[in-house]
Amino acid sequence: MRFSLKITKLRNSPKVRISDETERQKMNWQKTISIEELNSSNSHVFKQGSKQIALLKDGEKIFACDNRCPHEGYPLSQGTTDGKCFLTCNWHNWKFNLENGDCVIGGDNLRVYETKVEDEFLWVNLAEPSKEEITESILKGLKQAFEKRETGRISRELARLHYNEIPMTLGLKKAIEWSFDKFEYGTTHAYAASADWLSLYFENQENLENQIICLSEAIDHIAFDSLRHKTYPFVEKKQKFDYEKLVQAVEEENESEAISYIRGGLESGMHFKDFEKALTETALKHYNDFGHSLIYVYKVGTLIELLGEEVEKPLLLSLVRSICYATREDLIPEFSYFGECLKKCNFSGEKSIVPLNSDEVFKKNVNNAMDWVVKKSSNSSEEQIYNALLESNAISMLKFDTSYQFAYDKPVGDNISWLGFTHSLTFANAVRVQCKKFPEFWKFGLLQMACFSGRNIRYLDLEVSENDWEVGNLENFFIKSFNQILDHGNGLPIFSAHLIKTAFAVREELEFSTESGKKYLLASLNRFLNSPLKQKHIRRTVRQGIGLVSKDF
Repeated sequence: MRFSLKITKLRNSPKVRISDETERQKMNWQKTISIEELNSSNSHVFKQGSKQIALLKDGEKIFACDNRCPHEGYPLSQGTTDGKCFLTCNWHNWKFNLENGDCVIGGDNLRVYETKVEDEFLWVNLAEPSKEEITESILKGLKQAFEKRETGRISRELARLHYNEIPMTLGLKKAIEWSFDKFEYGTTHAYAASADWLSLYFENQENLENQIICLSEAIDHIAFDSLRHKTYPFVEKKQKFDYEKLVQAVEEENESEAISYIRGGLESGMHFKDFEKALTETALKHYNDFGHSLIYVYKVGTLIELLGEEVEKPLLLSLVRSICYATREDLIPEFSYFGECLKKCNFSGEKSIVPLNSDEVFKKNVNNAMDWVVKKSSNSSEEQIYNALLESNAISMLKFDTSYQFAYDKPVGDNISWLGFTHSLTFANAVRVQCKKFPEFWKFGLLQMACFSGRNIRYLDLEVSENDWEVGNLENFFIKSFNQILDHGNGLPIFSAHLIKTAFAVREELEFSTESGKKYLLASLNRFLNSPLKQKHIRRTVRQGIGLVSKDF
């Protein structure tokens, strides 16, 4: 049934202090229009404050619901009923059960209101549900959106949390709860980037739109990485925490044993800070997963600090799983010199106060760059070597030859992109943070920074000039950069994750870098943020696949 439409605006009711729940319900009944008037049109809209309520007659039954469709706000008073208590929004064919508000085709549920007829007038009960009921309803909707990766609905449910005065960060906490055991190989960029999105969220306390963007991006990425994955349960076994045994279990890739020490520690009252040194050691013991393991340790710690202890267990379990499964790149020929150099590093001697120049290491290959670290360890401080390597990696990123990201005629080993280059800076950021806390691990971090520096020299365009990408006003640059990131336009969340994590890493390192290092850090970020990103490589993937398979025929 299609409706003709009338609108009535009611005066606000006087505010009454209500202590009894029954009385509260009674006092929220609002008199609307006569039954005769509703019968003449079958549809009516009345307003009270910001509310628009659609009154709908479906056969002999009368219903009241929000007039704005929860999808995009089109008027449901212009919808169609079927005589069976179902309402269709004609704009996108969403269908709602008018008895309970459930959306049976579409997404968001519809709020419906109790009605009654007294003295030939229709009354509507505008009593608000309890905070607990509202929270439960919104989180149910958010979980449905999360499981389908419906970005629009995720943002709407976050807005509902806000306007119902429920902390929006609850949505991110729940996303972690719904996903941590669906990552087959543990922590992904989704959790790491969530730490930066959440930090940016707190920097935007006066900008609701930006805050919802930040949380939507974080939740969307987690949803993407866990989408359609089954549950991969963690062992329930608990053992008394033992630092050395945890490190050894990870070294042996024994996830169950490693998890049991984390569970035992948590049960005894330990927290992330108590595990952090062991996690840092396991992350740096090898050139793990192109530096991701250490980045994840740093960012998971940040995420726990920002969200609280309730996310500690799921994040720790997922993190330990990821380190157990991490690719140990120091075991492949290109980086196999790492182990020998570890034994040679010695930072115990007298230290020169003369700063190191990045020219000393820039353009050296992997082995020569690690040899340089070993040599300098005898007479230079860890921070001096760090700053030279950081600047070298920033120069390399600035001069990345972007033709590689568009090429499809090169071997698999040359599948190089902007994202790989950004790791040299985000890893360096994690090295500084974690090794300042635990100085005994500096040599591990510095040698791996040298691996980045030496590996990247093969993919540079030395004609790129820092002058073309020099940053002038620092404050304006970061305002513009974060505004750009908040409306990035990339379809795959892995790309927006690298935008925000690189911006955060550069901004943090500016405080500790040399003056020349700052120049290259900013220029490299500027070029990265303003360069095209190729997201899919179908021809390259197919060509390389054919090349591999055909070798056996």
